[in-house]
Amino acid sequence: MRISDFVSGCLEQHYNSMLRSVDGLSAEEMSWMPTPESSSIGFLVWHYGRTLDRWIHSRLQDVPQLWEQGWATRLGHEATDSGETGYGYGPDRLAAFQTPDAAILLEYAAATLEAASTYLASSTDADFDTTPVVNPRGGTMTLGNLCQQLLWEFNQHGGQIAYLRGMQRGLEDSSYSGGLLEGLAAREARNG
Repeated sequence: MRISDFVSGCLEQHYNSMLRSVDGLSAEEMSWMPTPESSSIGFLVWHYGRTLDRWIHSRLQDVPQLWEQGWATRLGHEATDSGETGYGYGPDRLAAFQTPDAAILLEYAAATLEAASTYLASSTDADFDTTPVVNPRGGTMTLGNLCQQLLWEFNQHGGQIAYLRGMQRGLEDSSYSGGLLEGLAAREARNG
């Protein structure tokens, strides 16, 4: 398996898990925060899209983000601050965050995932060790480091989203394992 296929598969699994967690939630459930120091599901989904958009476009390719191409306006924000990702938000900013419509949030997340997958599909295994990426803490890192950071971050936030849903709705289907095992079994059943 190519590294790019592995990373794209992980990103797709994160996205699909997020879809499952958001499915059927009301606007109130999307905006609910268990404490003033907590994120809402809506904020975390928005942050997912913003994070992926900024890393893939600004930091990796040095091209305009999708955010600047109409998505900021659709999500109720100004496009002037392409660095606005939700990173470092404290209680005041979290409380002031206005959760956009879930359908639009998920469309944006899907668009950023598609852009990331398209970029990764053109990457060779060697690119993960040699492609420089701007490190927000200073200096540069590699595409491989970027992917490691993204996978860690999306694992963390995906778990937070599912947990917040569970706090509001209770347990979901306990046999669900994140979608990968189910998808592989379905593919094998189709292929005989």
